[in-house]
Amino acid sequence: MRLLYVDESGSTGLDLDNKNQPYFILAGVCVEDKKWHEINDYFEEEKIKICPDLKNIEIHTNELFNTNKKSPFYKNNWKDNFAILEKLVNLVSSLNIPVSNVKLLKKTYKKHFGNNIVIDPYLYSFSMLYEKFNEVLETENDFGIVFCDELKNMEKSLEILYPKLQINNKNIIEKTFYLDSKKNNFIQIADICSFYINKYNCIKDNYSTMDDFKRKHCINMYEKLNNSILGQKRASIPFDKIDFYFK
Repeated sequence: MRLLYVDESGSTGLDLDNKNQPYFILAGVCVEDKKWHEINDYFEEEKIKICPDLKNIEIHTNELFNTNKKSPFYKNNWKDNFAILEKLVNLVSSLNIPVSNVKLLKKTYKKHFGNNIVIDPYLYSFSMLYEKFNEVLETENDFGIVFCDELKNMEKSLEILYPKLQINNKNIIEKTFYLDSKKNNFIQIADICSFYINKYNCIKDNYSTMDDFKRKHCINMYEKLNNSILGQKRASIPFDKIDFYFK
């Protein structure tokens, strides 16, 4: 049994012209059930060593990256927050689990469908990830379950999608389960990955207005992930097998 945990970055709903968020990324972290406790317990222990506050605070990568006065990390020196991020990426990179993603450049995504048909990028990306996950499960002769962060505005729409998604996808068991990300390490791992995939693509395609320090940090973090979990060739869901985007 394989468990896929999904989180997104760059969500602006139906606002596809948002210049501050040109990309939408949906990342899925896949873990085998027999390795779940081992990986979860290790990540929980190590993240608290990195930052004791993370025992009671959910990892929101953007909150550490762009700290504001409402953030519990605002009390830290900004360099310390970036050091925490780098250590978290190193930790995720050491887990030896595959992470896959769907990435959409919103302006070309909008052009593809035309102005008269607007489909939330999350719904489209979820459909792509769901179908590709099922393809891998079929190849591996295995079954799987999908878990998402709680989506108050997407659950009803996904319910409408399921009958069509399940017609040819028989290796995914049950409909998607919705989890409180505060209590789930794998959703938080997906948050880290989706964030840096998003930032890297914005930089690569010249959509970024970040300063030089942040640019170098994001490129470095992406490359660490890409050289380990994102770039696995032996993984059950390799990065290059599920990657899809409008360009």
